[in-house]
Amino acid sequence: MPHVRPTLRRQRRTVSALAAVLTLADVTAVHASAVPATETITATASPAAEVNHTFVIQALPSARTTELDRTQNSLSNTELRSTGFYLPAATALNVVVHDGSLLPTLVVGAPDADARKEFKAPREYQLRVGRNTVIDAGGGVVYLKLIGSTGQAKVSLGDQARPMPYFVLGRTTEAEFQQQLDERTTPYVELVAPHTMITVERESALKFRTENHATLLSTYEDIVRIEDALSGFDGSSSLHARQAHPYHFVGYPAAITGVGAYATHGHMSFPPPIQDRMLTVEGLRTRGWGIYHELGHQHQQITYKPSSLTEVTVNLYSLAVNAEFATKYGQVPRLHAPDAKTGLTPWQSAPGKLRQPGVNYGTTFDPYEKLVMFEQLRMAFGPDFWPGLHKLVRVERPAAGSYTDEALRLRNFVVLTSRTAGYDLRDFFQAWGFPVDAEAISQLDALGLTPPPVDPTTLRQTPPS
Repeated sequence: MPHVRPTLRRQRRTVSALAAVLTLADVTAVHASAVPATETITATASPAAEVNHTFVIQALPSARTTELDRTQNSLSNTELRSTGFYLPAATALNVVVHDGSLLPTLVVGAPDADARKEFKAPREYQLRVGRNTVIDAGGGVVYLKLIGSTGQAKVSLGDQARPMPYFVLGRTTEAEFQQQLDERTTPYVELVAPHTMITVERESALKFRTENHATLLSTYEDIVRIEDALSGFDGSSSLHARQAHPYHFVGYPAAITGVGAYATHGHMSFPPPIQDRMLTVEGLRTRGWGIYHELGHQHQQITYKPSSLTEVTVNLYSLAVNAEFATKYGQVPRLHAPDAKTGLTPWQSAPGKLRQPGVNYGTTFDPYEKLVMFEQLRMAFGPDFWPGLHKLVRVERPAAGSYTDEALRLRNFVVLTSRTAGYDLRDFFQAWGFPVDAEAISQLDALGLTPPPVDPTTLRQTPPS
């Protein structure tokens, strides 16, 4: 699926209850569990005619700068903090900032959730201490954000903001959510969990309303956990901690010509034709490759991601989810699925092309055959190989060059994977027709590594019984 690079900025917050009031349990649970060390949120409702909804939010590091620099990733997570509220268009919203060491920002509109081009991007309103009035011409989901290394802010939203149907994993019951879908007629619905935020149009939520939404969100959390683990976010140090912000999955309101879904800074977008995989448990568990793929873009590291491999290395993460879900839910292992034209699986067709005259990784192999190379490396060097590569890059921060510097980033892939394995992999890559230039050879020579005791190109994966 396409990977889009534009810089769009995003964030998050929380709610749940049966009427227009927030329940303290819902709000506190999601954010405290999402970021236990730094995030505490409370909510209160005033009995007065104008109901205020109050949030105490802790500052989080910038996803676009601090976190992106720490992870060495190509794309950032969202910065949006979900409130569970919607602001109608051209409505004056009263916002009170009570106190705080930092001034928060109010954001209106989920990214790419509005079909109107002028409202595709969220609109940000810098708040000041005291009473603020925000009027947004387009209206949309209301978020807060507070960026910083320390500090907090206390913010109240007036009752001009309408509560949305809002499902919080571990707090909202299915019966409560179904009642919200009937009683709250906002154009958008949100579902949130510690590492996941899903924003979709009401129409999409109603189409798939019979799903078990706790199971759906738990499955998303599983997917994120698997991809985070492959990225080496194991908590062994602050450098290798999981991201401070969640991953934002957004339902795009219309199909895009030639595009099924895409990822960019802050979010991933999924148009209606593939929302059956986004919003159903069965689809997500057995046919969700596209979801795993777009989330993979938000895990790719920039150092060894030349443009020619953007849509290749992203499937390291898809494969990891596919493998676990094949065992748990019977999902078909992608590299053991026969090609519609040849009848051969990638494991049957790819190995025979290795070491052949003129073999070229970029042109000889189809997209799934290329993934066999990754699997041979994993089989040769174990389950810690790919996490180890990610951790090495975070520790050493090798030069990534520019987005168009193919030679450097291809070379980085060869040298960094060799260092992670502890063996000289030049022969392995050359067998696959993968570029190994003179500078890569020079760097490998300087490392003094030896070839692996078992040639990874000889490894084969047997199909599941």
